[in-house]
Amino acid sequence: MAGLFRTVCLVGAGVALTGFAGLLAATTDSEGHGPVVELAGLEKPYLKVTSVDVDPREVSLAWAGNGSEYRVSLGDDLTKPTRTIITTRPQAVLPTPEAADPKGRVSYRVEAVDEGATELAVEGTVTLLPHVPTKPKVKLTAPEGAVLKWKRAAYATTYDIAVSHSKRDLPRKVRRLAKGGTSFATTSLKPEKTYYVRVRSVGEAGVSEFGPPIKVTTPPEASEFTIGSWNICAEACSGYGGRRGPQAAQVHAAEVDVMAVQEAGGKRVGPSTNAAFSGGPRGLVMAEGGGNSRYLFYSPEKFEQLAGGRWSLGHGRWATWARLEDKETERPFVVVSVHLLSGHNNTGKRASEMRTLMGGLASVNPAGDPVVLAGDFNSGTHRNGDTVGPIVRANGYRDTVEVAEETENAQVNTGSRRGDSAIMSADHVDHIYVSDAWAVPAWKQWASLNGTSYVGPWLSDHNMIGATVALEREDEELVKEPTEVVTVPAEIDEDVAPGTLN
Repeated sequence: MAGLFRTVCLVGAGVALTGFAGLLAATTDSEGHGPVVELAGLEKPYLKVTSVDVDPREVSLAWAGNGSEYRVSLGDDLTKPTRTIITTRPQAVLPTPEAADPKGRVSYRVEAVDEGATELAVEGTVTLLPHVPTKPKVKLTAPEGAVLKWKRAAYATTYDIAVSHSKRDLPRKVRRLAKGGTSFATTSLKPEKTYYVRVRSVGEAGVSEFGPPIKVTTPPEASEFTIGSWNICAEACSGYGGRRGPQAAQVHAAEVDVMAVQEAGGKRVGPSTNAAFSGGPRGLVMAEGGGNSRYLFYSPEKFEQLAGGRWSLGHGRWATWARLEDKETERPFVVVSVHLLSGHNNTGKRASEMRTLMGGLASVNPAGDPVVLAGDFNSGTHRNGDTVGPIVRANGYRDTVEVAEETENAQVNTGSRRGDSAIMSADHVDHIYVSDAWAVPAWKQWASLNGTSYVGPWLSDHNMIGATVALEREDEELVKEPTEVVTVPAEIDEDVAPGTLN
């Protein structure tokens, strides 16, 4: 890589005579360069710097002259130079000093000396290469980009950014910051991809090596997961001890990430429900705050519970709620397990329960975070005098079965059957309602059917339903303004003159 950083410049000679008595006359050398200084009546002294060579670790100078010995100095102040060596050869290599100048300019002097006295001196400046930047830090990732920052490198005027999929290989083109700075924001990445980002300094003398890479993995455009709901009829239906295991197996096989259950048992039966439904491939745990036969389970790998509790809705009915934070998008949302009063003649009571539910939601969700209402509402658009639907829709909720991009078994009644025969009426008393923040890719009802006949063991008087939902990132988590850049080759082979003469 030395060829990338080493720069050579041929310069004309400038001189200074110090501490020498005699008659001086200014002239030029045989090539027309000058001025040089000669002593009248003596052999003509000659000193001319021919090259200045800079790399990250050393500064090399070469010259032509007829001195017997030379003193070479390098530093910010030549009266107190940082580096000094004496040599009889017409060249010198000095360790790179630290420069006080922010752009890396330091002074040098080459002196022809005789018995310690200076006969001729040539002075000039050399610009040092910028330092290698430290490893950048990722400040923000978004589906389409990222923001990175790093510490300022000495003598850098701007920086080149290399973005690649390889930890070892560089891209052919890199992005140079058009306005300098020590941060880089891009919106040209793709979701769910891994990139490696390196930074190199650009200065007046050239470029540094690229610093160590930082790994950047972009998140998906939205966090997608499945929310299930099931009235498992733990106490009102017989044989729960034999049904509980197959029910839990179905939930685990469905790999739901959040599960709302109703009629799941109180103080006596609830603990056995918790034991059966916890675990599985998603490692489900029961959310805190559940009770009165309404429970919520969630995957702690994907979510963190922030709060939870339950509300009495009246008429002996309850709803359990939990505030979860999606770890992928860092967005909080509220999910509720609901079971309203049954009976065709109780539409007014169900409306009252729904209004109480909406009031409870408003009290725990003043910021208007996304909401999911899941459960057995004992009502639907198929029923005359449905009072639940209008309240739900008036508060901005949608039924996932109606808005899902794909559905499975949507034609089956979720809560009724005639023996082993399914009622193919598309009537649903079980619902998963969502607020406007959610996209709904899919909805499914778990109905084990052969044609219109149920097959397999009877698990409950309701079927399990589930909705695959997607939650997008909030706008403030996106990259707002990409950094202005220009494209340059990753491999640079250019001569940048690092040295000038006074």
